[in-house]
Amino acid sequence: MKGFLFSFIGVVWFSIGLGLVIAPAWTIEILERVVSDEFRQFVLIQIWMVLSLILVIGTGGLFYRAVWIAVGCLGIAKGLFLIGAPLGRREAFLDWWFKRPFWVYRLCGVVLVSLAVTLAYGVNAL
Repeated sequence: MKGFLFSFIGVVWFSIGLGLVIAPAWTIEILERVVSDEFRQFVLIQIWMVLSLILVIGTGGLFYRAVWIAVGCLGIAKGLFLIGAPLGRREAFLDWWFKRPFWVYRLCGVVLVSLAVTLAYGVNAL
């Protein structure tokens, strides 16, 4: 079960990261549509926080455990901010995020792909 959850997280990171590297405009357009509805945004934040909590709690036997704990804590902090922030501040943050230059998206995509590959390496060693 542990391997499946971490593999799922890695596949999600890899697919989003590859999309950001190859076609950032298309990927950002899809992500904007996904978070445009407040209910879907709430559900996605909750899912992200649960996956981040899994990273913090369940990385017992993985390589680079400190990295996964840090990434999980950042994900939880981001989720708590997006859940607890007033609607105006949350919308301002999302508008700021979706209006970045393409090189920023490509850099984030490379980071996500790197994290996914490193997580796959750790899962492979279980």
